[in-house]
Amino acid sequence: MDINNYISSGIIEMYVMGLCSAEEKTELELLRLQYPQLNTAIIQFETELENNLQQSPTLPGEKTDTKILQALHNLQIPIININTASARIKKINWFKPVAAAAIILLTASSIYNYSLYKKNKEQQTALTQLKENISGLPQADYAILKSPTITPVALYGVYPHSICRCTLFWDKKTGKAYMMIHHLVRSTQEKKYQLWAMVNDKPVNVGMVNDAIRDRFIELQNVPAGATAFSVTLENAAGVATPTIAETYVYGKI
Repeated sequence: MDINNYISSGIIEMYVMGLCSAEEKTELELLRLQYPQLNTAIIQFETELENNLQQSPTLPGEKTDTKILQALHNLQIPIININTASARIKKINWFKPVAAAAIILLTASSIYNYSLYKKNKEQQTALTQLKENISGLPQADYAILKSPTITPVALYGVYPHSICRCTLFWDKKTGKAYMMIHHLVRSTQEKKYQLWAMVNDKPVNVGMVNDAIRDRFIELQNVPAGATAFSVTLENAAGVATPTIAETYVYGKI
């Protein structure tokens, strides 16, 4: 693990403010035992935040909150929903009351940074998985990986098919997608895999997946612009108009 990238990802700030998930909290607490620099960074942030808060005894009013939220909106930074009427002050264990402005700014920044870190990490994982399976790829497939217009999307197995893995490489310029199967149960004559793209929270049919092709890319055409996620379901061989959610094998967000 690149511990320096992890430290700068925003996870420390989320951890100290009690905003990370249980899994993220457990991971960080294990890592801080392995990496002294991570533990030092956590303590340093706790100390700096407490010192800053002690120097900010006055809470901002509702008008100030509105101005801050508008500024964040203009910067296109994701805003988490905070009920300022009931949660203007957030107590975090031993902290004194936290000014609403500081919580909003620090929370938005931390979540935004950590979301970018997680996305990059998922893409790196997808590329690593691909490299483990491309020893026999044709030269034309290698060229796809080098294209700057390609967006890699890791598709993870959906229970009870958790072991399944695929990687989709979407070329937004041409509208084509190239799928690499890492692990996927082979389809039958009656049932075939179908790829779907989520556009405006609605599934759009991309086409049937020829899963007989293994150890190289499966090319699919006409991926719709604006897709935010992809999934693969097992359907009747002729294909269907809407996906059978219960037959979803893999899913991944961009």
